[in-house]
Amino acid sequence: MATLGKQVGNIFLPVVAFLLLVSGVYGCNRSVAELPVVSAVFVREDGSESETFCLEVAATEVHRNKGLMFRTKMPERDGMIFLFPSERINSFWMKNTILSLDMLFVASDWKIVGLLPKVPPQNELPRQVDRPSQYVIELGAGVAEKFRINVGDSVKIVDNLPVVVR
Repeated sequence: MATLGKQVGNIFLPVVAFLLLVSGVYGCNRSVAELPVVSAVFVREDGSESETFCLEVAATEVHRNKGLMFRTKMPERDGMIFLFPSERINSFWMKNTILSLDMLFVASDWKIVGLLPKVPPQNELPRQVDRPSQYVIELGAGVAEKFRINVGDSVKIVDNLPVVVR
């Protein structure tokens, strides 16, 4: 019986360690976020899904105005989602934004209607697309290409979004 217990222990401990590792690597680390965080996946036009992304939520005017300014690093599958009360042409600038970003413009039906890749940091040029959006997602530069996220794909938010504040 002692041998069986030892064998179970030899299997059990590595499995638990693996599950803890996976949950830390693939789960959203909400403790380091400055804002509420939601999990999101991108659903490609062929129906396949991306890995899970962790998006900080900018749902107030103050948070939308600050965005990712002054951040010096961001994990590859982290980003920010900007929530607006309704669809409109959204324009962003990169003033005080140190990181180059991919900007995904998302309609109220959660379809990506525009994508600006590798937007240069620290400038005041307005960045927008010619289609209305209700949400804008910012990811690190090159992430959209690496994870095959394109115009026409959909966004699936796994968690509940906070209420948008004008």
